[in-house]
Amino acid sequence: MDCIQDIEVESLGHGGWRLGWQPNFSARGVAVHWGPQPDAIHRTALVSEAHGTAELRLPEACVRPYFELVAEDGARIVVAERQVPLEGGVNFRDLGGYQTRQGTRLRWGKLFRSGHMSRLTAADQTLLTALGIRTVCDFRMAEERANENATLSCEPTLETLGIPPGLKDRFFLHRLFEQTDDPAVVVEAMHEIMRSLIIECAPHYARLFDALLGAADGSILMNCSAGKERTGVGAALLLLALGVPRTTILYDFALSRRYFPAASELPRAREKYNVQERPGRDVEALMAPLLFTRESYLEAVFGVIDERYGDDDSFLRQAMGVGEPERARLRDRFTS
Repeated sequence: MDCIQDIEVESLGHGGWRLGWQPNFSARGVAVHWGPQPDAIHRTALVSEAHGTAELRLPEACVRPYFELVAEDGARIVVAERQVPLEGGVNFRDLGGYQTRQGTRLRWGKLFRSGHMSRLTAADQTLLTALGIRTVCDFRMAEERANENATLSCEPTLETLGIPPGLKDRFFLHRLFEQTDDPAVVVEAMHEIMRSLIIECAPHYARLFDALLGAADGSILMNCSAGKERTGVGAALLLLALGVPRTTILYDFALSRRYFPAASELPRAREKYNVQERPGRDVEALMAPLLFTRESYLEAVFGVIDERYGDDDSFLRQAMGVGEPERARLRDRFTS
């Protein structure tokens, strides 16, 4: 398992931070450095020796700090807070740090994934500008974008990829919640939706790779309404192309269960899919399969890839138009 999955970075507010790690990174002393950018780490350690956890305070203000952990055996890794703490954002997080099969790691601050950003504050806009986002790949339909509108002050190039939030058409989930009160039916429907994202929507994801390969310098954001399914598949396919193992991709996909605010997003989802109260119906339980991410959803995607294409390389080449030359370009830009 990639040791970065066991490293936690938590803001304590007012310049304070807590970092934690497991013995698979280091069971001995660790020095902690920091910097305002992942490639601009200050070499004077904030903490010279810590075991398993460290609490520290930055000596100066920083929009988004990055930390370097250096173990006694020379092992080192750069980490940051996985979730970007937007006051009005949903499920906004960084794909940085994951290790590839080639031994490289994804660059921090270059690839982001998110749900809707319709409630951004002025502070959020300042943070997004600081992140240097120059391209947004938006999987939502036009009606969703209108209802969840967000104008980003950083003025990125917008690539609209328009994938329905359901099975083949945008009213699938409306019909589903009208016809059933059984959460198990919704779970299986979610598996079908995920499979359809590969079977029916492969051309949309191929356009994602066109956008990534043609994007201007700067950071890239992928988003949809919740940042879980459509964006989750987009992120998974990109991670596959960059050489990240499936186990790590499943880990990243499942983080939506941690970072998507299901309780506060329930009213929006109810309104979006017109889910009505009626006798004997538990609306929260019925909608839980939609609001809470399950690893089996992405496993359904991998199942389609294996069944139809045999392996990831064949899928990327045949369905996405991403062969070794394109993958090399992506690795050059997003890994180090």
